Amino acid sequence: MNLLETFDELIGAWRDVFPQTRTFERARRLAFGLLVSVRMHLTSNAICATGRQFVDWTADYRVCSRSPWDAHRLFDPIFDQLPQLLTSPSAPVRMALDDTLCKKSSARIPGVCMGRDPMSPPFHVNLLYGLRFVQASILVTSPQGDGPARALPVRFDFAPPAKKPKQNKPKKSAPAISGPPQNLVPSLAASDVPPQPSPQTSPAANPDAEKQKQEWEAQWQAYQKEKKQRRLPQAGLNAIRSVRQSLDQRPETCQRQLIVSGDGSYTTRDVVRNLPARTTYIGRIRKDAKLHYTLAAAAGKSTGRPRWYGAQAPTPEQILRDDSIQAIQVRCFAAGKFHDIPVKVLREVYWRNAGADIPVQVVVIKPLAYRLRKGSKLLYRKPAFLICTDPNMDLQALVQDYLYRWEIECNHRDEKSLLGVAQGQVWNPQAVQRLPQLQVATYSLLLLASLLCSGFQRTADYLPLPKWRRQSARPSLLDLLNLLRHQIFARGVDAPVVSFDAFASAAVPAELKSSKLPLAAETLTTLAA
Repeated sequence: MNLLETFDELIGAWRDVFPQTRTFERARRLAFGLLVSVRMHLTSNAICATGRQFVDWTADYRVCSRSPWDAHRLFDPIFDQLPQLLTSPSAPVRMALDDTLCKKSSARIPGVCMGRDPMSPPFHVNLLYGLRFVQASILVTSPQGDGPARALPVRFDFAPPAKKPKQNKPKKSAPAISGPPQNLVPSLAASDVPPQPSPQTSPAANPDAEKQKQEWEAQWQAYQKEKKQRRLPQAGLNAIRSVRQSLDQRPETCQRQLIVSGDGSYTTRDVVRNLPARTTYIGRIRKDAKLHYTLAAAAGKSTGRPRWYGAQAPTPEQILRDDSIQAIQVRCFAAGKFHDIPVKVLREVYWRNAGADIPVQVVVIKPLAYRLRKGSKLLYRKPAFLICTDPNMDLQALVQDYLYRWEIECNHRDEKSLLGVAQGQVWNPQAVQRLPQLQVATYSLLLLASLLCSGFQRTADYLPLPKWRRQSARPSLLDLLNLLRHQIFARGVDAPVVSFDAFASAAVPAELKSSKLPLAAETLTTLAA
C-alpha cells in the first residue's frame, strides 16, 4: 500500500468525529488542500486547490467555526495504531511536551497575546503577537529500539493567557461657566473670572461610582482566577491528563507507563504533584534547586514541629562540581549517531517543590566537548540538570528519553515553515483554535502513514535526492510531501485508484471553465483534493 492510500485510509477514521457525512467530506477536502498547497496555507488557497473557487465556499469556512466536533478526536488514529509502533508489548509510551507561539500580525484576533520572539538575538529580546499552543507528541522508535525517533503530535491545545480587564475611569467633566464664551469677550482677562468651587462628593453619595467599583472588583477577582487556570504549567498538565485518558480507554495501552519529557516551564509544583496514575515526568531543574535526603527516624521524643525533610543534599550545580560523585558513561543516540555521555546521578532525594512524599532522582549531564572544525579549539556545551519522578528508573533510558525530546522541536519547525500552521486568516474564536488543530492532526496522520508504509527508513519509493544532499536516515516532511504530490499527480493523470468524487470538474460551471490548460502546480493541488 502506498503513502496516498494509507493516508486517505487514516483520514477515513474521521468519519465518526464529525456529525454529518458531508461535513466529514468538507474537512477531508480541506485537509488535503491545506497539506499540498504550494503557496501560503490559507483557507482560500485550500479552496482553490480543491477546485471550489467558483461555487459557494461558505460551508468550507464553517467547518471550523460552526460544526460541533471535538479536536482531540482527530488524533484517535494515532492511539489506535500505537501498539504496533512500540518496540515490545510492555514498552512504555514516551511523550514530549512543549509550547509554541504562532506568529500573527494583528492584536485584535481572538486569543492573540504578546510573547518573546524565539528568533530574536540573545542580546536583544524582541516581542511579537501570536497564538500560544501547547503540543504533546508521542515518540516512537524503530523495532530494534535504537536510532532516531519520530514524534507524532497527539495534542495541540489552544492556551491563550488571561486577558487583563481595563478599568473604566470616570471622565472629568469641564466646569460650567456662566456668561458668554471666552473667545467672544477678548477683553476679559483670566484673572477677572472668579474660580468655580468643585463639589466634593463621597463614593457613598454617588451610587454610580459605587456600582462601578463593585463591578471592577468582580472583574478583577474573575481575572485572577482565570489567570491561575490558564497558566502554562496548568495547560501542560491538562494535556498530560488528556493523553493519559486516551491511553486508558484502549486495552492495549491502559497499563503502559507514560514517560513525559518537558522543559523548565513545566517542572513546577503543579505538574509534579498532580500527575495522573502510571505517569513519570522528566524535566529540567534549576541548578540551585534545594534538595534533601530522606528523613532519618528519630531516636527519642522530639520537641517542636515535626520535621518533613532530612539533611540538606547538594544542589545540582554542587553535584556537577563534586569530584567525589563518580561520573557514569551512558551510551545514547543523538544528532545522528551514538555518543558516550558522562552523567552524575543522585537518587532518593526530595525536592521542596515536589514535596516530602515524592522521592525523585537528579541527573546531571556534564558538558559535552565539540569542535567547530577539525583542529580547532575544544569547546564545551552547557550542562543539563534533570529531575525524574521515578527514583528507580534506568539511567540510560532516562537520558535517552530526554534526548528524544528534540523531535518535538522538529515538529514545530515543520508545522510553521512547511505546513503554515495558523496562517489561516480566520477571525471566528472557534475557528482560530480549530483550524491549526486540523492542520496538525493532518500532519500527524501523514507521519503515521509513512511509518506504516515504509517504516523508519528512507526507502527507494521516495523521490531521489538532489546531488548536493547526502542520503538521510529517514524521510523528512518535504520528502513526504513530494512523494504524496507525485502519487496524486500520477494517479490523477492515469487511472485514479483513490476517488475524490471528481469535485474539480463537477464543481466548476461549464461557462466558467477555461480552454487553457492550468499550470502544473495548480493541476497538482487540484488533484490533491
